[in-house]
Amino acid sequence: MHLLSLAKYAITCIICLQLLTSCNTAKYLEPDQQLLKGNDIKFIATEKINNKRTLRYELSTLYKQQENGKFFFIPREWFYLATQGPNDTTALDRFQKRVIAEVPSIYDEGKAQTTLEAMISYLQYKGYFLADGYFEDEIRKHKAYVTYFLDPKQNYTIDSVFFNSPDSNIHHIVNGISQSSNFKRGNSLDLGLYEKEKKRISSYLRNIGYANFYAEYFERLEVDTMVHAGKNMANIYINILPPYGDSSHQVFKIGRVDVFPDFDPVRPQEQLIDTLIEGYYFHNPSASARVKPMTIIREIFLHSGDLFEQDNLDKSNLQLSTLGIYRFVRIRQETDSLDASKLNFRIELTPNQKMELGLDFELNYTNRSSSSGTGNLIGVSLSPSLKNRNLFRGAELLATNISAGVEMDPSGNAISFWNTIDLGFQSALYFPRFLDYFGIWKGLNKVPFGKNKRLLRTDFYNTLKEKGATRISGSYNFLQVVKWYRYNLFNAAYGYDFQRSPTSRYIINHIGIDFLDPITEPNFDSLLTRNPFLQRSWGQQVFVSLLFRDLNYVYNSRINRFGESNYVGLSLELAGAEIWAANAIYNEFALKPTTFKLGNKIDFSQYAVFNADFRYYRQFGPSRSIATRFNIGFAVPFGLTSDVPYVKQLYVGGANSIRGWAPRGLGPGGYLDPLSLDPGQRELLYQTGNLKLEFNLEYRFNIFWLMKGALFLDGGNVWTTSRDLNRCGSQFLFSSRTSDDCITGDNVNDPFYKQIALATGFGLRFDFSYFIFRLDLGIKLRYPYPSSREGSVSEWDYWENFKGWGIRDINPEIGLGYPF
Repeated sequence: MHLLSLAKYAITCIICLQLLTSCNTAKYLEPDQQLLKGNDIKFIATEKINNKRTLRYELSTLYKQQENGKFFFIPREWFYLATQGPNDTTALDRFQKRVIAEVPSIYDEGKAQTTLEAMISYLQYKGYFLADGYFEDEIRKHKAYVTYFLDPKQNYTIDSVFFNSPDSNIHHIVNGISQSSNFKRGNSLDLGLYEKEKKRISSYLRNIGYANFYAEYFERLEVDTMVHAGKNMANIYINILPPYGDSSHQVFKIGRVDVFPDFDPVRPQEQLIDTLIEGYYFHNPSASARVKPMTIIREIFLHSGDLFEQDNLDKSNLQLSTLGIYRFVRIRQETDSLDASKLNFRIELTPNQKMELGLDFELNYTNRSSSSGTGNLIGVSLSPSLKNRNLFRGAELLATNISAGVEMDPSGNAISFWNTIDLGFQSALYFPRFLDYFGIWKGLNKVPFGKNKRLLRTDFYNTLKEKGATRISGSYNFLQVVKWYRYNLFNAAYGYDFQRSPTSRYIINHIGIDFLDPITEPNFDSLLTRNPFLQRSWGQQVFVSLLFRDLNYVYNSRINRFGESNYVGLSLELAGAEIWAANAIYNEFALKPTTFKLGNKIDFSQYAVFNADFRYYRQFGPSRSIATRFNIGFAVPFGLTSDVPYVKQLYVGGANSIRGWAPRGLGPGGYLDPLSLDPGQRELLYQTGNLKLEFNLEYRFNIFWLMKGALFLDGGNVWTTSRDLNRCGSQFLFSSRTSDDCITGDNVNDPFYKQIALATGFGLRFDFSYFIFRLDLGIKLRYPYPSSREGSVSEWDYWENFKGWGIRDINPEIGLGYPF
């Protein structure tokens, strides 16, 4: 057996060696040619360099030559060189040239010199006026490695900033706002700040009436270092020119505003009906307007007679676009022919289709093949949808969706061909404005909080009124797992969607009512009798919130110059607080205390769930990136509820979580669910907890064409925060504890850090632009429990030993889109 293994290993090594030898690019090069295989930057400065990491990255973007990438560890230039022969005309050759190959990066000393000069110029641009440097190239046969040695020397700092303009009004204004300048005394002299300074001044002027003021009116920045000779300091002079052919810039007021709410460039204007409403001239093709004029007026911030402000123009454009009923929004401005100090505006609104039909189709696959004899599941679902824009002529949006899905076992070995049936109906009505019917937000804005502050900040409240949209929604869902259980779930909610900025969004629900009505089959009843935890959290339940139901906050940053971006998702859900408070007040004065129930038999659930999701992305180029995520969740019952309802508890595993385990097949803690050992029972897993920690890391890379790959590492678990004798080992602890009264599970409860599970794997992603199809193959690396408790337990007892390991131990997960 050992000789056979050794032979297999030797054959594998020979094949790999032959492959690497055949992919050698040197044989295609001329004797005096070298492939560039690396660039590096080294600072040789004796002076301190501020923000060295940032400066190094910025300089690295100036390389005039970059080394070639790789395709599955094979240099991409090899595919180019290997397909340059006269007979390399097959379809495969053409595919390699078009999709995989890269033109070889032949080292060019002239380009290295150009790169060095660009780096020195950039250092001078950043205030290192005396910067110097050189480069060295190391040649190793047909490979070249280039190192750039840079000495920035002393960085010049700012002493004084002077603003000048022959236009006395402009001169007075810019000197009045000089305190907010980007050029600060004592800071490094970064000439790149001049663009920000021009933008700052231009923005200020365009918001006080100077509609035709642009950055072109700034002269080239003057920097005087001689006035502080020997001190490495400089004075800066910012000069602003008058307009061409005039001595001063014009201040504009808003003149006439014309609105075309049903704009068609083909329709002759003389056929339109003109109407003056609230100071705005509306031009409609008929007497009955398609959209109520006040709906449009509320989103326009250009008022006749006001001083021109660029922010109000931008806000009008944005708000009219977010109504969702217009395909195009154009706002044109022109100087009034009778009064040169006025700007007239023409708002052209091209309507979108009022009705929109959609259809989504999904196909999924569940691998549960095992010795149990059950087959794999194939699932399909259809989701037709209908959108009605401008339902009541006030830009309201009614979005309705119906979903129907089934999972089936075509093997013929299962009890039933049909495994799961899922039906749903959702409908939501959106109003394009903030409707504070109950006065809650206005009241919070009136409540004092500290010195000269409010509990709800005034700027947040004003932005909410300006950008918030009101939503009323309802849904119904029916789910049946054949031979196990089925349930009906009804939901109704009232709340707001609020896009505060391009990077942050709030979703707030005030009123939320859910009714869950499950019906169990005998097979599932037997499982409930063996699991008191599951039994306590199952059954008919009502979730009611009358003042606050949930808050979701999402922050998605823009990509910075390092290719970095961040994501933060926070959510808080609260149910039953008002019912619990009312019950407590009633019992305080009632002669006979009681517990409020729906129909005297269904409990009102009281719980809180908090979840935080933090993500970090780094793009290393067009073809390589990393993505990381850290997720923490906590669910707690309160009041008269002993356990958080099962549908609100936390779990891990699955396509978007720890991909080595099936959903709800891991944990809680070190508890081992016997069902999780049989892939044929993965759809019956139910393990959850009320505390979750999870982290994920992915290295993503392009393979070729539409195919992308990923290597991932997932880790985490769920825990209970209190002892569960039916699931011993599940509690979140900081130190080990041994129990003698366990009913099921491990009598040793390890500390939480020993119960962290790890999984790794490889994924394929097919990017079709409008959607991404994903296949991830997860492999268990570390279990949250040791393989045995006999004798002393070492750390290695928690890790997969891969003895007898095979393809059956891979956990495939199919999904749409990225996991995070």
